[in-house]
Amino acid sequence: MSDQTPREILNKFYADNHLEQDGGNSLSFVKIALAPKFTFYFPNFDSRRKAVIKHDIHHLLTDYKTTLKEESEISAWEIASGCKKYWAAFFINTSGMMIGIPINFWGTLKAFARGRKTKNLYFDEIPTEQAMDMKVEDLKKLFLLDEFKKDTKPSFTDFILFTAFSAYGLLFSILSFLLLPFIIFYSIYIALFIDK
Repeated sequence: MSDQTPREILNKFYADNHLEQDGGNSLSFVKIALAPKFTFYFPNFDSRRKAVIKHDIHHLLTDYKTTLKEESEISAWEIASGCKKYWAAFFINTSGMMIGIPINFWGTLKAFARGRKTKNLYFDEIPTEQAMDMKVEDLKKLFLLDEFKKDTKPSFTDFILFTAFSAYGLLFSILSFLLLPFIIFYSIYIALFIDK
């Protein structure tokens, strides 16, 4: 895979992970399956569409899979490596990281530590279209992901910053519960009438 480009790999990545051919980017909703029979939906807005292709390329570069556990890890990695410029990514990743803390604490912390030492596509130093045609191996080197792998050991500073961000994430999570009724009704509507 390292000598291939994201453009060559993404269609197989989407198929292997039971996603739409474009990762669901063209759909009006986003489908999140937390368990085989527990799925919820939220609207797919433009800010998310701009960020999601970068996120999908990040999966290829970081080797984090699309399981709930590893989505929490890539969320922590994207938070620590920087995604504030893309507010949709920042908010979604905050939620992902907070889900990861109780179910995958050590993995989430290691991913956060790895993120502090590496870079990502959210800084727009490389346009997405250009990144799509670069070799995965070259992108990994550019973002230092060949040097800092999934087993990156957290430092004391990493732990302190992780704890500080978690405090913000807890407040964010509490406020997010205000959206829960909307998400429930939207999910019921999409499940019954749209996504059959």
